[in-house]
Amino acid sequence: MKKFISIATKKVKFGFLFVCCALTFYANVALSQPPELFEDKVLIKDIDVPWGFTFINSNEVLFTERRGKVFRFNISANTLTEISGLPTIAQVGQGGLLDIALHPNFSSNNFVYITYSIAVGSGQTTALGRGRLVGNELQGFTELFRALPIRNSGQHFGSRIVFDKNNFLYMSVGDRGVQDSAQKMNNHFGKVLRFNDDGTVPATNPLVGVPNTLPQIYCWGNRNIQGMAMNPATGEIYAHEHGPRGGDELNLIKPNTNYGWPKVTFGINYDGTPITPDTTLPGMELPLTYWVPSIAPSGMTFIRNGQPINEADILIGALAGTHIHWLKMKDNKRVSSTRSMNGYARFRDVRQAPDGKLYAMTETPNRFVLLRSNIPISTTIQEENSETGEGDNLYPNPSTGNGKLSFYMASQQFVTVKIININGALIKELSAQSYAKGQHTLYIDADHLSQGIYFVEINKGGAKKVLKWVRL
Repeated sequence: MKKFISIATKKVKFGFLFVCCALTFYANVALSQPPELFEDKVLIKDIDVPWGFTFINSNEVLFTERRGKVFRFNISANTLTEISGLPTIAQVGQGGLLDIALHPNFSSNNFVYITYSIAVGSGQTTALGRGRLVGNELQGFTELFRALPIRNSGQHFGSRIVFDKNNFLYMSVGDRGVQDSAQKMNNHFGKVLRFNDDGTVPATNPLVGVPNTLPQIYCWGNRNIQGMAMNPATGEIYAHEHGPRGGDELNLIKPNTNYGWPKVTFGINYDGTPITPDTTLPGMELPLTYWVPSIAPSGMTFIRNGQPINEADILIGALAGTHIHWLKMKDNKRVSSTRSMNGYARFRDVRQAPDGKLYAMTETPNRFVLLRSNIPISTTIQEENSETGEGDNLYPNPSTGNGKLSFYMASQQFVTVKIININGALIKELSAQSYAKGQHTLYIDADHLSQGIYFVEINKGGAKKVLKWVRL
């Protein structure tokens, strides 16, 4: 009997060792191979020139068509409903209904924001407005802002919308085809603008009170921004812009900063003539990275996948490049980039849903597509405008040693953090105390944890979130 038990024990140990080795092998393969995306399923076909989309939750999407329509799509039910209550929208050239975003407190106020082009006399401009989504209607829609001056041109309306962690709203406006306007402070063209959530000007905007400037301006020298997103780990705003023939840029958006267009650029005119001999000048910010030849970037999202705070995985759609660009950054420097789905379509926008799934909207063909990746993607994230879970990360994950939990508090609350094993048993309580608003870090001592799968439960004043952590 003892011999039998000994043999059985050895078999169990061998089996456990085999599983651990297999986990390690597959984790290392997943972490070492270049990331790539594939079509998983086409959810909607024949959209009429899509431009932007956002998630109400993991199952409901709002998206815009440039012709002036907003639709609500239920993923599980496969139902599509048009939203009423929109303003009159001018579709001219590159203009029309553009981006869409939800207020960070959408669950309580139902505010939906859009950017769109409007006709004013014989000209057009880019406007920002909002309404309350009640059922399938935008009620009480109000224009909050219109860019000046009015210009009769179909070029470079922009525009993207993003909120930061302080509920400031950032909006991009293109240079409208007038290059030098991006360097002048008496107009809104070629700029990133910042507003309070009601469209008023924040008192802390950098040009408030400066003569001969417009107070909405946050930064300038941008040609045509069609992708903008907040890094959920740091709260910083990133934007990419179309260059002319070459010279697309990715920039970290900073206040009172000149990004150079058209004084400096890595691109040339469409006819092949130079715009400027300079790619850098004193007082002008260099891009984090740039593309020559142009990929025509559009749409952008940060993938929340347990990275350290100084690292970022960014997905960028490419229009002329007809692919999705997967960009890896560390300390705001480009580490690597890969291209997925080459030639599939013109990628207009790409987003990560609250449940971690990845989606894209494309032109030619015009589709809404569920994506899949060749590497594991966390499904425990919260959306960027969530009130309960911004900046929550476990890293490294998987881990062969100790770990770190980084979590964000929207306000001061009592927080408990627990480690639970795969059977649901409490292993350890990491913390039980009040935390102030902001980002916090807890260290996980893994010396006494065996290899396996664990769950870290974060309870912020009754709002629970669970993150999976693999110990190799």
